[in-house]
Amino acid sequence: MPANNITKKSIFVRKRFWFMLIAALIFLPPLSLFFQFTADSNFCGSWCPRMFFVWRKGMTISAYLLGFLRSYMGVALVFGILGSTFFFGRYWCSHLCPVGSTMEGGSRLLPKFLKINYSSVPAPSFRYGYLAVYFIASAVGIGSLCCNYCNFATVPRIFGAAFMPSDMSYFIRSAGLINLGLVVGLGFIAKGGRAYCNLLCPIGALDAISNRLGLKFGKRMSIDSEKCNGCNACAKVCPTWSIEVKEKKAAIDQLSCMPCRECEKVCAKEAINYDKHTG
Repeated sequence: MPANNITKKSIFVRKRFWFMLIAALIFLPPLSLFFQFTADSNFCGSWCPRMFFVWRKGMTISAYLLGFLRSYMGVALVFGILGSTFFFGRYWCSHLCPVGSTMEGGSRLLPKFLKINYSSVPAPSFRYGYLAVYFIASAVGIGSLCCNYCNFATVPRIFGAAFMPSDMSYFIRSAGLINLGLVVGLGFIAKGGRAYCNLLCPIGALDAISNRLGLKFGKRMSIDSEKCNGCNACAKVCPTWSIEVKEKKAAIDQLSCMPCRECEKVCAKEAINYDKHTG
């Protein structure tokens, strides 16, 4: 049963889906408001958040640094995300990322029997294995995951396909179809809608590391073990399956947790809060 004091909770708890909706409206077609300031239409070009930090085989130091200049808005976005996460937790992922918000929102519209539960997948191991391949593949010249399989390119193009032929043609190519399948399979039809974020998003992986490193410096989702009775309600609603209940006590994996605070909403014992991490 949901906690009865939810009306007293922070606006980030009560209005989370409004934050998600606004983020989608300002980043995704047909509005794409933020991109209009730089004459871009999506996360490609100067807003690319995935490519500038990857070293590709044969690349010179000057070419690598030029990548930071070409993607200057993406650089600002990524470092802004990592910095804010270090001190406040993963609010970009939970409240502001238009890609994750779209997948989670789509998942919520589908009936439960259509959804796939990925909670048996060991998320941190899978995530950082993928991140290693993400970096190594480009460095040794066996292919790049930066543009070919990009969640930040795929989701905006889903919305843009109705307005721009170039976005429609993206899904005719093999890479576009694979990306669409990943977004659908790990997003829209995934329980919680965040399997893609939790397993295959390199920005999410780096953000999770920042979250873990900043534990001593800011607030995070925290469970009061004295209040927790191990009812498992929090683990059932966690979209990133970052809560595990052992010996009738719940624990949060800070390498997967984002402060969506869905667990806080359903905790009848009020054992879960956004507070200083103590364990």
